[in-house]
Amino acid sequence: MNASGVLSPPRRAIVYALAGDTGTISASTVSALTSLASYATHLLVTVPDTAQASVDAIAELGARYVSVSTSRFSPVNYWDAFKMLAPDLGEIDEIVLTGEGWFGPFNTLGGMIERMDAVSADAWQVAEFAGEVDASFDAQEHPAVEMPWAWFVARRPLFETDGWRRYWDGRHGHDAVSERFVANALSRAGYQVEYAFRASDYPTANAVTHVPDLLIDQGYPFLDRGVFGWFPPYLDRHGIIGHDILDVAEQHGLDRDETLSVLARTVQPRTLNANAGLFEILPQHSVVGSAAAAKKLRVAAVVYARDLPAFERLCGQLANIPTGFDLVVTTTDGRKAARIERFVEAHDLGNAHLDVRVTPSGKGRDMADFFVGCHDLLLGRKYDVLIKVHARKHSKKTLNVVRYFTRYQTENLLASPQYVENLLDLFATKPHLGLVFPPMMHVGYSILGKGWGGGRYRVAASAFLRKLDVRVPLEKVSPLAPFGGMWMCRPEALGALAEQRVTYRDYSTGSSMKDLARVQERVLAHVAGEAGYYAQTVLTSEHASISHTILDYKVDQLFSTMQGYPVDAIQLMQRTGRISGRGIFGLSRMYLNLNHPVLARIVSPAYRLAYTAIWVAKFGRRAIRSLDRQGHSRSGGL
Repeated sequence: MNASGVLSPPRRAIVYALAGDTGTISASTVSALTSLASYATHLLVTVPDTAQASVDAIAELGARYVSVSTSRFSPVNYWDAFKMLAPDLGEIDEIVLTGEGWFGPFNTLGGMIERMDAVSADAWQVAEFAGEVDASFDAQEHPAVEMPWAWFVARRPLFETDGWRRYWDGRHGHDAVSERFVANALSRAGYQVEYAFRASDYPTANAVTHVPDLLIDQGYPFLDRGVFGWFPPYLDRHGIIGHDILDVAEQHGLDRDETLSVLARTVQPRTLNANAGLFEILPQHSVVGSAAAAKKLRVAAVVYARDLPAFERLCGQLANIPTGFDLVVTTTDGRKAARIERFVEAHDLGNAHLDVRVTPSGKGRDMADFFVGCHDLLLGRKYDVLIKVHARKHSKKTLNVVRYFTRYQTENLLASPQYVENLLDLFATKPHLGLVFPPMMHVGYSILGKGWGGGRYRVAASAFLRKLDVRVPLEKVSPLAPFGGMWMCRPEALGALAEQRVTYRDYSTGSSMKDLARVQERVLAHVAGEAGYYAQTVLTSEHASISHTILDYKVDQLFSTMQGYPVDAIQLMQRTGRISGRGIFGLSRMYLNLNHPVLARIVSPAYRLAYTAIWVAKFGRRAIRSLDRQGHSRSGGL
């Protein structure tokens, strides 16, 4: 109590734990530490091995740090910090254990602290956990991961006791200590623990993760970070809408763009796209301010033009880009280049400059031309946005599929002048938006569930990203990617791919960089994420109507023989393995995978051999029948 009779605020040590899932400290973490410093007499940051590059930034904030031996956050990091604070405990009234497990704090933090300062207790926790632990989806590569705590306060009557030391003693190097269980464990040991937000006040026992919007509206000062990395069908099962949660948090001061930048570095891009609702149906009419914002951007359209009639048709949509853009066209020979120049000069596309580049014709096609033939556009920083489209033949597809593919890819990027302005406005208003492209096309294609090409491209992508030192996790089933090769991007988001300096030869069949073009296409969002840029998907209202109705029907049919929620059906189907082969071989393999997984692994080589033999026999029979028909035709049917 001070001289005026008012209770003095407690001398508070705040221990802030870094998660260790990135090698650097984000702007949102710097902002959080800056906010927390005003409430602390001692500010200490625990730094895992993987985040040692952060120590200089921490020191600049005036905080102390302690390096811990774990590669990423473990609750025992707090005990390491407690031992470092030991000489100062006489000057400390309470110790706060918190960290990078949340975004914020919002301006309600001070009010919550002041309210709880008036509550008599040995310890208090920001929110009560009363429900079951949320599920971990290890097989789907969405395991439950221990994150730094939200806010647990140990006061002197607790942290000076042997009971506090016994609670931590012997747990070093283990994750036995968890924020979910610490309050109950201490209560059972006889300590008085209170909560700022009790579970009984909310419609779910796990309010922090299931209804965070309700808590935030009632003064909860944080947004839990982990929910955005959960297995999306699990959020679907519980009706947890990440987009709405972000809306509420944004109303309380959350920087949504900066938050998505942090998540882009640590969450699978496809998971983030689903959980944060990073999909928009853009209108084809002018939105207030979008035209002005779009005109401020320096834009270049990069076009791969191998099929000249298709290029000439594409030019009608390139004219929808705001006037003053630069047009860069790559093609395969000088005659085509001359024809392209004459065509563009004869038509008013609104472009300020034209640059036609003749590049080698090879397997890399548009991807090689973009990352090799136009790598200077990515590195030069002359442009704010690049629009990558192409005009090439699709010889292996039917007419209907080719027509819809072309419409889907180009119209969802270049539908009309107003639509393009609205799309560019996304880049103008979201500094960390790195990529925009249409969602995976599924009409006329069977890519859904097979985006990694049966795993072949995922193995190559993993090796490729290791070379680039990209640690954004890969999706297990299909990546979030611009299948079809058309997108808009901020050049710096893909700078790492240009800096790699691959050559046209790297795209050849005999190259050591297997399937380079297909791999690059599939990891664009991961490369952007490592640089702190997130990806977003867009559709016109027309294509959203076409896509959703067809997808809705297909999904309904696929789940027609399943019971329960999709999250349960998905786990069951994935346990049975990929459905390959018909009859007894396919069914027996699925049965073994589901009921006898060890035996399934043992007989798998024999199964593959038998399946290959059956496939060769079927192919041989078809070839023989084809030769018979040809011979019959040549003999006049005699």
